[in-house]
Amino acid sequence: MTTLLTAEGLWQLGSLHYDANQRQLSSAAQQLYLEPRQHQLLLCLLQAAGQVVSRDTLIARAWQGRIVSDSAINRAVSMLRKAFASLDQSRDYIETLPKLGYRLLVDATAVATVAAAVAKPPPLAHVQSGRNRQAVLYRAVPALLVAVLLWFISLTPQQRLSAGTLAPHSSFNGVESQLSIDGAASNLLYQRQTGQGHSQIWLNNLTDGSHRALTPASQQSAYAAISPDGSQFAFVQFGAEGCRLMLQSTRPSEPEPEQSASRLLHQCPADNIPLLSWQPDGTSVYFRQRADKTQPYQIYQLNIASTALRQLTLLPSDYSGLGDIAVAASADQLAVLRYLTADTTELLLLSPDNAAISAAQTLPLRATALTWYSEQLLLISAGQMLYQYHLPTAKLLPLYQAADPINSLVAAAGGLYFSSTEFNADIWHSNAGDEAVLRINSSRADLMPRLAHDTRQLAFLTNRSGRHQLWLQQDNGAERLLAELPGTPGFVRLEWSADDSQLLFSKDDAAYSVEVATGKLHQLLPAQHKVGVVNWGQHANQLLYSSWRDGDWQLWLHDLSNKIEQQLTTQGGYSGRLWQGSLYFSKYHQDGLWRKDLATADETLLLAQFDKINWLNWHIDHNKLYYYQPDQGIYSLDLASLTTSLHQAEPARFIRHFSVRQPNTVLVRHAELQGDIYHLSLKSE
Repeated sequence: MTTLLTAEGLWQLGSLHYDANQRQLSSAAQQLYLEPRQHQLLLCLLQAAGQVVSRDTLIARAWQGRIVSDSAINRAVSMLRKAFASLDQSRDYIETLPKLGYRLLVDATAVATVAAAVAKPPPLAHVQSGRNRQAVLYRAVPALLVAVLLWFISLTPQQRLSAGTLAPHSSFNGVESQLSIDGAASNLLYQRQTGQGHSQIWLNNLTDGSHRALTPASQQSAYAAISPDGSQFAFVQFGAEGCRLMLQSTRPSEPEPEQSASRLLHQCPADNIPLLSWQPDGTSVYFRQRADKTQPYQIYQLNIASTALRQLTLLPSDYSGLGDIAVAASADQLAVLRYLTADTTELLLLSPDNAAISAAQTLPLRATALTWYSEQLLLISAGQMLYQYHLPTAKLLPLYQAADPINSLVAAAGGLYFSSTEFNADIWHSNAGDEAVLRINSSRADLMPRLAHDTRQLAFLTNRSGRHQLWLQQDNGAERLLAELPGTPGFVRLEWSADDSQLLFSKDDAAYSVEVATGKLHQLLPAQHKVGVVNWGQHANQLLYSSWRDGDWQLWLHDLSNKIEQQLTTQGGYSGRLWQGSLYFSKYHQDGLWRKDLATADETLLLAQFDKINWLNWHIDHNKLYYYQPDQGIYSLDLASLTTSLHQAEPARFIRHFSVRQPNTVLVRHAELQGDIYHLSLKSE
C-alpha cells in the first residue's frame, strides 16, 4: 500500500538545515519554504540515507501511487535542485542515476527525531469492514465540508464595492507614483521627480494636507513603503553602491530637516525594482527580487530587527516570464501576483509563517498592482481598470476605469488612493544625419516604427483608439488602420517581409502575419510552439524563431511549406537573423552578439558589448547591423570589417524603439511624463 511520508524535527544537510515541521530549508543567511511535493521528495531522499531512490519509490511515496508522467517527476526534482542551489551554489545536492533513480550527494543527519508514518494493516478478518467504514467516511466528509462551506458563505455578508466620487489629490509637475499608506491612514508616502532627474520620497500628512520631502533631491531614492505605525519607511537607494534597501525615520532631523539618518537593511542585486509591502505588525517587509534582469522575480521576507532574509516563493523550473511581480500583506496572509502571459496573471494566497499556498487562481488580465481593502477583499489594477476580488467566492468584478494606466494603489477608510501616469510617445524621422523632424504625433503612444525595405511605408503600433493596433503610414503621409491584433490587444514586435508585402509578429506564444494590401491576418505557428521572437528566414517560406518549449530559449528554423523544423542553437538563442549563410543572434540570459556558420556549425562571440535589451530592435540593413548601446545611442557594426561606429547619439527621452533603412532613421521619443494621485471614494453595496 502507498503511504504519505510525515516527519518531525530538524535535518542537517551539509551546510544547510531542513526543518521538516515547517518545510523550511535554510542556510546561515537565508531561508525558503518547500512546496508540499518538494517536501515529500526530500523526505524520500533523506530516509533513504544516501541510497538510490527509484522513480517507482518516488511515485509510491511522494505521489501516493498516482499515475505520474516522467516530465512531472523531472520538474519536481528540478525544483528541489533549484531550491538547494538558491541557498548553496558551491555543490550539487541531488544526483541523477540514469534508469536507476536519484540520491542525495550530502550526508544527512537527523538533528531531532524524524519518523515515517508506516501504516500497520489490521488483522485480516477486519480489513474489509475497515475499508467499508473508510469508504463511507471518505464519501461523507467532503460532502459535509462542502455543505458547511456553502452554508457559511450564505450566512456571511459579501462585501461588494461600488465606485463613488473621484477627486484629484495632487497636481505637481511631473509624476507622483508608488503610493504607500500607514495603518491609521493619516500619512501617504509617494515618490516624485526632482529637477535633477532623480526620484525623491515625499510624505503627505492627510490631516493637515502638508507635503514634505524625506530624501535629498541629489539622491536616487524610490519604491518606498511606510511602516504601519507611520514612524519609519523602507526604500530603495540607487547609487555607486548599486541597489540598497534602506530604513529611515519619517521624523525630520536637524540641521537637514528633509533627511534623517538611514540604515542599510539589504544589498539587492543590480537590475532590481524591489516593490515593498510591510507586515501589518511592522516586524517585516516583503519585496520582490531577481538575480538579474534575465531572471524572474520571486518574493522575499526581510526581518527589520535582524535583517534576516528568507525566500518565500519558488517558481517552477520550466517557468518563463517576469515572475512574482507584486505582493501585499494582510494580518493573516500574503497575496502575490504571478505573471503568466501578456493577458493572464495568477493570484496566489500564502501563509506568512510557512509560505504554504492556500489558494491559487488564474485571472484573465495583466494585473500589475494590488492592495488589501479588508481581510476578505482585494483591490487589483490592470492597465486603466480597477477590480475587486472577493476571497470567499473567488469572484473578480470590475470596479472602476481610470483615464490612464494605474501604477499603484492603497486602501483608506471608505475609499482608496491611486496614482496613474499619462504616457505619450511620438515617432521622429531623420535623413542621413540631418536634424530629426516629427513624423507621427497623435497625442497618444505611437511605438515600434518599422520602415519597409523600400522606405515608402512605415508600420507602427498605436493606442490612439484606447488599445494597441497596427497602423500604416504611406509615403504621402496618409495614415490608416491596418489590422486589429489577435486576442487581447497588447504590445507586439513587428518585422517586414523581404518584398514588403507582409508584416510578421508573435503574440501569446503564436506567430502571425498580416497582408499589407488587405490587412488580412494569418496564424503561421500555433501557440504550442511557444514562440518568443520571430523573424523571416532566408526565404519567404521560412520563419526563424526562439522558443522555450524545451526548458530554455533556443532558436529554430521552421519551413512553412513542409512544416519541417531544425534547431539551430543548443547553448541558448533568443533573437536571431540569417544573413549570407550565417546565423547572427543574441541570448536571453547574457549580453553579447554571436555568429554561427551554418555550414560548419562554428559559433563565435562577435560583439561582447551588446546589451540583452537589443532583442527588440537590432536588425541588418545593407551589410550593417544596427543596435543600441545604453546611454550612448544607436551603433552600427560593419559585418565585413567588424568595425563599429556611432550611427546616432541618444536623443532625450528615447525609449529604444528604432528602425534604420539607409539613409533613413526613425525612432521613438516619449513626451514629458505627467502623473497624479487621485482619491476614489468607495461605497459598500
